[in-house]
Amino acid sequence: MPKQALPQSDEDRLLIRHITDLSIRSERSGAALFSNFLDDRQLAICEAALKSDKKEYLTLGGYDSAERRVFAFGDGCEDKLPFTAAVFNYPEDRELSHRDFLGSLMALGIKRELLGDILVGSGRTAVFVINSALPLVMDMTKVGSVGVRMTLDFTEDDIPEQEYDEIRSTVASLRLDSVTATALRMSREKAAELIRSKGVSHNRVMSFSPSDKVFEGDRFSVRGFGRFDLSEVGDRSKKDRIFITLRKYR
Repeated sequence: MPKQALPQSDEDRLLIRHITDLSIRSERSGAALFSNFLDDRQLAICEAALKSDKKEYLTLGGYDSAERRVFAFGDGCEDKLPFTAAVFNYPEDRELSHRDFLGSLMALGIKRELLGDILVGSGRTAVFVINSALPLVMDMTKVGSVGVRMTLDFTEDDIPEQEYDEIRSTVASLRLDSVTATALRMSREKAAELIRSKGVSHNRVMSFSPSDKVFEGDRFSVRGFGRFDLSEVGDRSKKDRIFITLRKYR
């Protein structure tokens, strides 16, 4: 199956149709139009379709390394962001998690696609919110049992350093199935079947081909398993296997 293979579900096809329709409407009207927030896999399958049709677009998430992003079409779209960074302030001695914030926000009836990245800090957490949902968020005074105060003073200091665990191992080759098997701690055969059936987002392009090559610096993510970088490719061992280092992001 080719790297930019057609998506496998009706849900995927509906999403692609929606995103391409936004692109066409923006071209015709000249207006800046945006999607809701999409995850890495959704971004990958839609980007493949847009590139195939030679459509111009941006993806925006509030900061350079954002995982959840919106598609943006039209001139000046960067100056008309459809989302806002809501910053929650609370005592530094009260620890709150990503799950705490997501649960509290969704309990208000806010759907996941209206929420971007949640950047948890010490006494201060930023959440990117589609503007239509912002009034609900502004009324929040508690996350779990912790009192919070919301502000709109997001700065670059609110972007935490990405935490990750390193996986050091050897692989027979730099094929996608071999590297994925090491990252997910499964057999190469199971990794190949996973890639063929569900796909892997490889540098933001959906791949269904186990034989695709992976290079140092490449990023890939597997739905349900997380996001990884091939951070280092080393020399070969005496058994002719390749030393690699992977980063698994928390």
